[in-house]
Amino acid sequence: PLFRAAFPEESGPITYDQMARAIGAFERRLVTPSAFDRFQNGDLDAISRAELEGFERFLSTGCVTCHNGPGLGGAMYQKIGLVNPYPTEDLGRHRVTDNEADRYVFKVPSLRNVVKTAPYFHGGQVETVDKVVRLMAHHQLGLDLSNSDVSTIIAFLGSLTGTIDMRYIAMPDLPPSGPSTPAPDPT
Repeated sequence: PLFRAAFPEESGPITYDQMARAIGAFERRLVTPSAFDRFQNGDLDAISRAELEGFERFLSTGCVTCHNGPGLGGAMYQKIGLVNPYPTEDLGRHRVTDNEADRYVFKVPSLRNVVKTAPYFHGGQVETVDKVVRLMAHHQLGLDLSNSDVSTIIAFLGSLTGTIDMRYIAMPDLPPSGPSTPAPDPT
């Protein structure tokens, strides 16, 4: 019934295209509005002075070069070790595309909720946001940040933490498995 309501122009069984559109619609709503969003929407008191200083440092340091747009990242690919080589054996997108230009290229992650989502990097090899900020500044921008700069940027990153309406991500009541529905994956 929910698919019929979502796709009233379609008749017949649920299709992979409909599932892909439904998943995309769901993911686009997985937004966690944060204090920074309120600030961008005109509430100048939504973030603290320290968070504002961190935002200014984030911009002036050059982090925004890759971490931009609504998600502060997540919309582009970039070579890890752009300025100073990053020690990794993972070839990144090159493994998929076999294109030399994609060697050590990875998707730039969104910074939304970043202070709450350790460990970091695609392999989870970095445990603290402090270390990530230092590594990215060094390897991507060629900068060695002071402790003060790192703390200031992390204050801004904290303003990107939001909350999601738990009703939106609650497990729905699913139909029982049967001949026309898939069985749950036992793993």
